Amino acid sequence: MSSQIPTLTLNDGIKIPRIGYGLGTANYGSECVPHVVSALKTGYNYIDCAQMYGNSKSFGEGFQQFGGKREDVFVVQKCGKTGTESHPRKTLETLLKEMKIDYVDLYLLHSPLLCKPLSLSEAWKVMEELKAEGLAKSIGVSNFREEDILEIEKTWKVAPSVNQIEYHPYVFHAANVQRLLTLQKKHDIKVEAYGPLTSLTGAKGGPADEVVKEIAKSKGIGESQVLLNWALQTTQGVVVTTSTNEERQKIQLEAVTKSITLGQDEIDRISEAGKKKYFRYRMTDVWDAAKP
Repeated sequence: MSSQIPTLTLNDGIKIPRIGYGLGTANYGSECVPHVVSALKTGYNYIDCAQMYGNSKSFGEGFQQFGGKREDVFVVQKCGKTGTESHPRKTLETLLKEMKIDYVDLYLLHSPLLCKPLSLSEAWKVMEELKAEGLAKSIGVSNFREEDILEIEKTWKVAPSVNQIEYHPYVFHAANVQRLLTLQKKHDIKVEAYGPLTSLTGAKGGPADEVVKEIAKSKGIGESQVLLNWALQTTQGVVVTTSTNEERQKIQLEAVTKSITLGQDEIDRISEAGKKKYFRYRMTDVWDAAKP
């Protein structure tokens, strides 16, 4: 993997790059081979895929066009699609064929609402089996709430290595998110923050805008770089972002490779501004059913 991108060691010893390029959002449901190729050429070494995104074949084709070594790219897949029974084993076997690879570096249950007909604990047991067999080097969850992790905790032999959740200044302060983060810290379950640029893209005009602009101007960096580092520093985890624009791909990657650091006062200013607004952009069905 690229030595420029710092890594984080997960609770099972696997090292994960601290920034990933996602095939959801702008790439969702579309053929995106050129964007996979451009992301890899730009220097991303973590590609974030999902059954739900419907474009795993694009990763396989893009990776073949790029021509890199399998061990140099950290590949993430997620199990779960609305209206489809998503058995973790059958799903992964299909996805591996589509991507033309033998294993994934990290495999996630995409949502606690998309494991049926299995229970959460049954689904997690299958995940543990896939890890033991080497089809997934590491296993985790996505969009899991505090109550979901507590449910699988009753029977797990292996704790999730990550929980990939929406995380930005307008959602981190919710009580149920704060309880979740406390539980994750107890088990060293790392946060993978998706949607870290939501205040720039999905919730423009909010109370964090001016603060982020001021900090970006004072440091001579982009607003996206400010928000990516706020997420990295407040979670001590990983960020997943995306863009179909090559220049923005480069700018977002440089948020990590250029070792930008926010001061504690800058982090606090963004956090305090974020607390003035609540906005959730993704997986609202999951969180609408969560405890307050």
